[in-house]
Amino acid sequence: MTIAVTGALGACDAATADHGEGQLLQVAGAQLRPGPFPDDTGGPGVAALTIAHATIQPGSVGESLRGALGAGATAAVIGLDGDDATWVITAGLPELDTPDAPSLSARLAFADRLAPGPIAIDVAAVDALGRVGAPMRTALVAEAEPPPEGELVIGLVWSGPADLDLHVVAPDGGEAWSGDPNTWDPPPPGTPPDPLAWKTGGILDHDGNARCANDGRPSEHVIWTQPPPSGAYVVRVDTRSLCGGAVGYWYVAAYRAGALVGAAQGVATADDVLAPHGDGAGVTALGFTLP
Repeated sequence: MTIAVTGALGACDAATADHGEGQLLQVAGAQLRPGPFPDDTGGPGVAALTIAHATIQPGSVGESLRGALGAGATAAVIGLDGDDATWVITAGLPELDTPDAPSLSARLAFADRLAPGPIAIDVAAVDALGRVGAPMRTALVAEAEPPPEGELVIGLVWSGPADLDLHVVAPDGGEAWSGDPNTWDPPPPGTPPDPLAWKTGGILDHDGNARCANDGRPSEHVIWTQPPPSGAYVVRVDTRSLCGGAVGYWYVAAYRAGALVGAAQGVATADDVLAPHGDGAGVTALGFTLP
């Protein structure tokens, strides 16, 4: 499908006057285009894309999305992955740091019924002939509360009464979880102690829904307050008990200095409860590498 652009207004051949109040995503000053995200038909690309916050609160308004579009772009299509409509907005004049690239500047609003967990925004450029380019995706997390501050923060959030445990394995092999809440391991006997060395590890903030004591909106975070070590990290989720619930929906997210490194979601079932618990337990939810 091609998108027709008339004058300074980017519009779709199927665009409507609907303001999109029922959509999970709304874009100020854009036109609603019913249907799925358009296919790549050989249009210009997207050179750069940034959004103000890696964590989006459901119901938030005015989130800033900025970008640089490929040469010849006159409009952009913006869509939330999984939504049933997209938005078409006119391209702006080039910015000083990208003098050859039409700019994108949009204000986003998210419905308060947006489900918590990983989400993604897709953006594609459109030229004057209505040709759509390959989309660029930016990953976000929808969450009622922003993550704690830290150099590296890895969080587990879930719904329901289940007792879940976050396990984080650091590049040096140290593992933080409720039974051993610091990835730092003490030195062997006889080694001169450093009284502040424990602060270099990733530390678990608390044990959510411990022993089925319902916290309401349970979560757990492993936090590095100092620069984290380089290398590969592994994040696992262990289901200690469903605590009378049928399943437990969860998601994990990792943030480096506030920027999203990765996120994933899943569901805890009765089969997970039967697996071994403790050190090394849980299903692998996320892996990433820090330089």
